[in-house]
Amino acid sequence: MTFSDFLRQYGVYLALVVFMAIIILIFFFLVIPRRPKKDEEKTLPSTSRSEVIALLGGEDNVQEIVLRGSRLSVTLSDPKKANIEALKKHGVDRVIVMQAKLVLLVNKEVASLFDEFA
Repeated sequence: MTFSDFLRQYGVYLALVVFMAIIILIFFFLVIPRRPKKDEEKTLPSTSRSEVIALLGGEDNVQEIVLRGSRLSVTLSDPKKANIEALKKHGVDRVIVMQAKLVLLVNKEVASLFDEFA
């Protein structure tokens, strides 16, 4: 049997196999990654707004809080009262210290506590 005879006899089956392989690949690359994962379930914040404000030095120390995306810009009366190490344990990824202002890069949980300021 020559190759051309083989293609005439089994060409339709080969085309169906290639077509099904393409469909399966599309399914794996497009459909499966979009399925919600169990880890992405909505969780309640592990810290409270009052805890974060207490770590910033209390209500008297906080003059202004502005939320822009994942950045929490906090103007303080005395920046030395803020406990930066404890803030990092409560969902703050990074702290940028300025003269009288702190810029906190926060996770979604902490940002949700301050959504009303946005």
